Amino acid sequence: MKGKLELNSNAIKIRRELFNEDAFSPIDIFALISGLSNFTLVFHPMSERISGMCIREKDSNIIGINSSLSYGRQRFTAAHELYHIFFEKGLRRVICEKEINNKKSDSEKEADTFASYLLAPHDALKAYIERNKLCDDHNWAIENIIRIGQFFQVSHQTVLYRLVSDEYIDETTSNRLRNNVIRQAIRLGYDDKLYKSSTEERKYFSTGQYIKNVEELNNRELISKGKYEELLLDAFRADIVYDIGEEGKELYD
Repeated sequence: MKGKLELNSNAIKIRRELFNEDAFSPIDIFALISGLSNFTLVFHPMSERISGMCIREKDSNIIGINSSLSYGRQRFTAAHELYHIFFEKGLRRVICEKEINNKKSDSEKEADTFASYLLAPHDALKAYIERNKLCDDHNWAIENIIRIGQFFQVSHQTVLYRLVSDEYIDETTSNRLRNNVIRQAIRLGYDDKLYKSSTEERKYFSTGQYIKNVEELNNRELISKGKYEELLLDAFRADIVYDIGEEGKELYD
């Protein structure tokens, strides 16, 4: 099994070489993946036991995200699936369980660790904790966890997982800091989007290469209007077919 140092290094490599991002800033993982060639993101409600899945083919990669999970967890899942696609060459299709724990296979544990480092690299998390003096007295409060999660835009569970892994806290402390998260976040002035599942209009949705391909076929008049609409509806993009949500004046500043 790969160690934390190697997985953190792999995560930073992906940040720099694939996304052109530094090793300290929060990243918009969905926008970055959607901008990659041959990547399609599909958001779809799945079993409560499943976080997501990925399919790797020669000319196409598909990442499926369980849209019933919180936004923060969806981001973690996307990063998790990237590990399978880029670092496990023998795999073509993977379905991933939701829980983050030690009962998983080595492959899943590595993907979890990689995902946490991709969203919050080791030095970035360490710098944030030290800069904000979150553990000066080693007396962690739930507010500390929320602030970290909001800064890196990761789920509460992901933050606790990393803090235990990096030995900032133990399991007992982690268990103590799991409850009343949304209420506390709102009282701290944060939006609660991070802790909630996709809105109804985004429960079924897709972005990325598939949409670009359909648009190109249509622009080159290689498919009929009916086929164009059918392909987009198959990808849950009725908003494009019916111009949903485009009313009103666009703002450019």
